[in-house]
Amino acid sequence: MILLDQAGAGADGARFFPAPPAHVPWLEYSWTQQVDAAPSRGAWRVVPDLNPHLILVIAGAGSRLNARCFLVGARSRFADVSMADRIVTCGACLRPGALPHLTRLPSADFTNQSVPVEVAFGMQGRLLMEQLGELGPGRQALEAMAAFLARIWSGQNCPVSLPLDGCNRVEQLAAQTGLPHRTLHARLRREIGLSPKRVLRIQRLHRALRLAQDPSSAWPQIAASSGFADQAHMIREFVDLLGESPTAWRLRSRLPISSIPPAIPPAILR
Repeated sequence: MILLDQAGAGADGARFFPAPPAHVPWLEYSWTQQVDAAPSRGAWRVVPDLNPHLILVIAGAGSRLNARCFLVGARSRFADVSMADRIVTCGACLRPGALPHLTRLPSADFTNQSVPVEVAFGMQGRLLMEQLGELGPGRQALEAMAAFLARIWSGQNCPVSLPLDGCNRVEQLAAQTGLPHRTLHARLRREIGLSPKRVLRIQRLHRALRLAQDPSSAWPQIAASSGFADQAHMIREFVDLLGESPTAWRLRSRLPISSIPPAIPPAILR
């Protein structure tokens, strides 16, 4: 979720748009984000994420603009992204499990990868880039991206997502899904691109990051409410998955933590 990236520093420049009803099985929402991120501020830290994305980046200096569009797979841990010369980012947040329907390839082929649409979709991707180059950033670009995705998944069966919420252990997840461990592992690697254990770790981290947006919540309370064994366990997970301690992550944002909106904006849920 982009509102968790860089500790929510891009929240004031983000706008969200709900998926059209026909797209809901594959698409969670679309978004645009304009971020004041001068090169001196360093890299923008992106959190681990189960969702794949179709992302359009508009960058440039002066009157010259450069458009790039990528299909981004699930991320197993943090990534540092350069924001130099970036003007705006537009994206379609796909549901976990959508990639095999779009690409005919297992999601694991895209894990921790940003693949140009021309490579991922061939001629269709090149035609999309030509169209996006004419439209520029904004709502029209998002509509073009949504229409492109709809053409790709047209006529396909809707993906059936696994019930992943509410579990902290792989044994719980296997029992909740009714799948043997080996089958569960193979299915999550194919549909999401990550192992069951990594999926649960990222979900637990996201719970902690959302709770951390409440300035009245102390880190021990956040650790307990998120499903960590204790605060020390949470710190180890932050360092491994986010590359830094909870306190260091919070300091990334120039916004006070109380001004960051909820991780899933209410407008998306309507």
